[in-house]
Amino acid sequence: VAVTRKALDVNIAGGASIDIGDVEIKGHASLDEGNNATISSSSATQLTGSTTPCKHVDVMAAIANTGIIYIGGAGVTAATGIALYAGDVYSLDIENVNLLYAIASVNNEDVQWVYYN
Repeated sequence: VAVTRKALDVNIAGGASIDIGDVEIKGHASLDEGNNATISSSSATQLTGSTTPCKHVDVMAAIANTGIIYIGGAGVTAATGIALYAGDVYSLDIENVNLLYAIASVNNEDVQWVYYN
């Protein structure tokens, strides 16, 4: 496999080759972060109400948390979410941070995130 003038060339055993076409190879253009220190234990809390476009996000349960944070969609519960203990990180590819919700086992826990675009 090689990239020549933005074209991905794949060489197949026996000498044949396939031109995949134009590709773009680059990293993330920007990085930013946020937090929400009011994660409720009674209902799912949106991480951010703001439109926050991204391609990837790393979500961490704050080190000072005493309970468990569950991450998921709008209907997340302790039975359906990804469980994060203090200091645990969950990484996912997603188009907007505001699609993520959290619920906590202890009221007013903190979630921090770094997102890449």
